Amino acid sequence: MSIDSATAALYAQALQSTVADPSRCTVPWGVCPEHGATLKSRARATEGFDSWCTDFTCFNVWQYDRLDAACTEPSTHTIQADNGDRYVVCDGHALTARPQITDGQVLPGLPTPAPGGQRRE
Repeated sequence: MSIDSATAALYAQALQSTVADPSRCTVPWGVCPEHGATLKSRARATEGFDSWCTDFTCFNVWQYDRLDAACTEPSTHTIQADNGDRYVVCDGHALTARPQITDGQVLPGLPTPAPGGQRRE
């Protein structure tokens, strides 16, 4: 993947999260689980945030700043980077990654665990 240093740092964090919990999406920002990178957020007048999907067919709304929060969706896909790193992501992040990745692949499914519960590289 061709990425800048700030994004590289976020993906390094994501790789550590993959090792820690391979069942959860590792991306440290949120997306709409159905439409990908279509979120908007704003601070409410009283307190807190609202987030919503901007796809005109979607009615998803969250009562927190989902855009700037770590993704909590279950992992369903593996991003295989050209350097061999693997990241597990949810449907929404896989949808977002497909048109953006130039040196890697978005694959359905999760990495196969090795004997003893460790992930195979």
